[in-house]
Amino acid sequence: MLNADARAALTQLVQRYHSSLDKKRADLMAAYHAASESGWNEDGTAVLKLLVHRMAGSAASYGFADLGDAARMLDQALQFRTVGEPPEHLSNHFDRLTRELDACLRRPPPGDPHAGTAQDSAQNRLTELPRIVLVDDDPAMVDILTRQLMAVGFDISGFTDPFAAMESVGGIRPACILMDLMFSEGEDYGFQIAEAMVARLRYKPGLVYLSQRTDVRARQWAVDSGADAFFTKPVNVTALAQLLEQFVGRGEPGPIDVGRIAIIEDDVQIGQYYSTLLEGSGFRTALVSDPVEALERLLEFRPDLVLMDMQMPDLDGIELTQILRQHESLFDIPVIFLTSVSDPGLLRGALRAGADALLSKGDDPELILSVIQRRIQRFRRVTYTLTRDPLTRLYNRPALMERVSFELQRAQRDEQAFCIAAFDIDGYRELNETHGRSVGDHVLREITEQVRARLRHVDVVGRYGGDEIMIVMPSTRLCSGEAVMNELTSRIAEHAMRFGELTLNVSVTTAVLECQLTRHDSAHSVLQQVLGQLESLLKSAEPNTVRGDRLITSAAVDQKAQGGERRSA
Repeated sequence: MLNADARAALTQLVQRYHSSLDKKRADLMAAYHAASESGWNEDGTAVLKLLVHRMAGSAASYGFADLGDAARMLDQALQFRTVGEPPEHLSNHFDRLTRELDACLRRPPPGDPHAGTAQDSAQNRLTELPRIVLVDDDPAMVDILTRQLMAVGFDISGFTDPFAAMESVGGIRPACILMDLMFSEGEDYGFQIAEAMVARLRYKPGLVYLSQRTDVRARQWAVDSGADAFFTKPVNVTALAQLLEQFVGRGEPGPIDVGRIAIIEDDVQIGQYYSTLLEGSGFRTALVSDPVEALERLLEFRPDLVLMDMQMPDLDGIELTQILRQHESLFDIPVIFLTSVSDPGLLRGALRAGADALLSKGDDPELILSVIQRRIQRFRRVTYTLTRDPLTRLYNRPALMERVSFELQRAQRDEQAFCIAAFDIDGYRELNETHGRSVGDHVLREITEQVRARLRHVDVVGRYGGDEIMIVMPSTRLCSGEAVMNELTSRIAEHAMRFGELTLNVSVTTAVLECQLTRHDSAHSVLQQVLGQLESLLKSAEPNTVRGDRLITSAAVDQKAQGGERRSA
């Protein structure tokens, strides 16, 4: 899974760690003598405990297993010793640690520690819209499901002949394969064809089986074959479409977005190691070395998963996990402890605090990556289901309001202006009454796709009401926001929408508001002011037009009255 650049970077980190062992040995010797001279009291052993604990984690992670094991044994002896206890047993553990250090120093620095794990970087490539291969020997099923999935924005290649699908899959490069389970050739033929199709691709597509069977044995076969999901017929198309969003872009060149991971580790050296390992596999990472600062950093970074050390100064991992589980925006984020601790009591305490998994710092990197990927996939699937509108696949209203509130607070912190826009479809109620709800839904989906195509990746789009779409454009002034919405309004008006034999032209009415908060503003009160002003702008705007304005908050008015107005950035 690691690309060549990542493997080279990891090799450099391992070699740099090896070159630092001589100094680490000197620091350990000095700390051991200081502890001995203090009579092994708590203050005298504090530095030794910290150095040994960090080496227990870092040595195992960098591939020095024997050194990590020796450090872990001494770490446990230091952690659970009785005050005033004779230090003879500590001396034995320390002697073993120094012998392992000397052995590592005598050996040349290791080369690439992950030479055997490389795969084509195309395996993780993502793009925006997925292509789907559907294989089912029932022509009616292929026709119906193809129409339903195309109606919600997917490009479907349907096959009733599994061999033809296998021959074509390399040219299609699908994001996901939808495979019927039962064929006339045998009850496991679908598994055989799916395995052959995946083997012809140089990346791992999503794999979903469809079947009328509901028994555990069929589901077990699907799990054993590496399936991502199993849907029973008749298929819940809304749930299937939500799942397919998770496979967006597999098989196409484009930016990687397999997940965002916050690494909370007080040892910067080991934190950098895991950051390099994860980024080499396509993840984005944020390294937090001070656990006290973790809450603020997590709210800013918005990770899909937290990878956390268990024992840290000031605030340990168990306490920090309990804090995250109490926070309204972070309570559901997966937390994985990556630790050298083996004490059963501490491990049980981590699980009680809400940890999702416990991994050792000496575990194989592929195991760590696999566990992280699975946890993120599950988190994203659940989050997507809870936060997306099933018709448009945009943010639903509760999730949209949370994102708008977040952008308000970020703009306030960064002292930057941003634009928030809203538009509704002209005559949408009459459209539904004249042509039916299905035509109205089709129009709304088509407009949604045009909005998606025009906006930036950082822009936030959600369904605010029945036919009302809201857009947040960070770091955008009014002139730029108006230009974007004018272009989008014209594009929608000029686009002919077809629904069977019916051809429609629709228009939208748009309001754009520039917001710039002062440090004295209340984000909650400003949010209510923004929504009210946007609604007034929409009501007063002419159809097929864009009306813009600037928001002047009450705090800004008070500040100006007091002669302290700050010049806009």
